[in-house]
Amino acid sequence: HMAKDQSYYFSHDVDAFNDPKIVAMISEYGVIAYAWWWIIIEKLASYEDYKLPLKKYTFVALDNELGMKNEQNSTFVEHVFNKNEHVLEQNTFCSFCSFLFIFALINDFELLACDGEYFWSPSLTRRFELRKAKNEEISQKRRLAGLKSAEARRENKQKRTRVEQNLTRVEQNELIKEKKRKENIYSYSYYRDGENQNSNELLNMFDDEPPKTDPYKNVFKIYMNDVGEISPMTKEKLEYLVNDFGESEVITAISKSVEVGKASIAYITAILNNKIREEAAKESGTNRRGKGTRTIKAKSDGSDVDWKNETGEWL
Repeated sequence: HMAKDQSYYFSHDVDAFNDPKIVAMISEYGVIAYAWWWIIIEKLASYEDYKLPLKKYTFVALDNELGMKNEQNSTFVEHVFNKNEHVLEQNTFCSFCSFLFIFALINDFELLACDGEYFWSPSLTRRFELRKAKNEEISQKRRLAGLKSAEARRENKQKRTRVEQNLTRVEQNELIKEKKRKENIYSYSYYRDGENQNSNELLNMFDDEPPKTDPYKNVFKIYMNDVGEISPMTKEKLEYLVNDFGESEVITAISKSVEVGKASIAYITAILNNKIREEAAKESGTNRRGKGTRTIKAKSDGSDVDWKNETGEWL
């Protein structure tokens, strides 16, 4: 049977020509024996277990491959046969030149070995077994390296997954913090009194500190509900208006702007500025009237003067 892992090459000592056994073989049969030797080795290398059977078909083929068909009557045959006559005279293969040559390689030069059923080259078998062991070792190392590489890839994938999960949690936390911040600053919803209380309680759940009075909170809520979203610039303007006119006046101005269909921060500001002018004019008239009254009342002891009306609510 041909070898299952038939090789395309095998190792060959560069100084094989100087091997004493090879030298003896060449001396006995000529340089042509060196060619016959390597043809036989190549044939052995192509078969399973690197052995050839001691069968008629083996020597028929070898006679043809070694070009020994015309060697039947040569001195080569006579020499080999005469030298080993006591062994070969009963052998049915002695008519094949290749058998006579192989017999000499086994018995005279110890280049081949035989067990009665097969013949082989111990040197060739040893080399192939060594090569097979090395190939198996290399395959094992590659397999282990592959397993190690696969394990490393799995570990790296797990690490990346953990990092991605951690990043996702961090990002989610940041989004939650940002949402809370916007809720506490801009995103106020306007509800009725009972709903406002519930909303405030929900907002306070996210506060790290106890709830504080926010003079702008109701203004922001009403603006968001009646006018629209509060931009940073609008927020700043509303804070200025609350500081200048008070919470209730700003809320009143928002309501008036909605009533006339001109709800905007500019119109709300205009309403409040007009309020200042109206109050200034009113105060000026009151002062003129108050002067005459005080002149008349000065004659009394002052017990009948209404000081609340005299001073006015806007002083």
